[in-house]
Amino acid sequence: MESLDYHQIRDYCRTAVDMAEELGAYDGLSFLIGEKFYSLILALKQAEAKVEFLYNAGETGEDEAVESPLSGNTEIHQGYLLAIQNNYQKALEKIEDLSQLRNDFVEEIKEAFELDDIREYLESYPRFGGNESEFGILLKEDDQPIEYKDVMSEIDDIFLVEEIKKLFY
Repeated sequence: MESLDYHQIRDYCRTAVDMAEELGAYDGLSFLIGEKFYSLILALKQAEAKVEFLYNAGETGEDEAVESPLSGNTEIHQGYLLAIQNNYQKALEKIEDLSQLRNDFVEEIKEAFELDDIREYLESYPRFGGNESEFGILLKEDDQPIEYKDVMSEIDDIFLVEEIKKLFY
């Protein structure tokens, strides 16, 4: 994800409002929420996953039956735990920054668009990340069946829409 700041968020909102005036609120929100806000949400989810991974990697159990390659050398083991802790702290700071940006983004979107337009957009369960037209709901007889990864992607988007709804209303 590109470096995002408050000014960039405002620029995205202005661009989305211009798009909405020309093409309609749905298209403006598709750009703003479906592409730009979605990128931020993905970055936040990746940072949260990294923290979870580092937290689990940093846990040590005395009762582990499997011999760890680090268990024989305390100096290496301590260095490893220190590196994990350092990365964990940086990841926590990144989550804090991204969460603040997410909150700022939500407020700017609410200022730029009517809540009814936002609700209507989210209630349509859009595809995120510019994938709006990738899948069609109406399948013709000669269409290829939807693949597993496509179905899972749709499901992920549905869960994400539900999370995003909670941020707006």
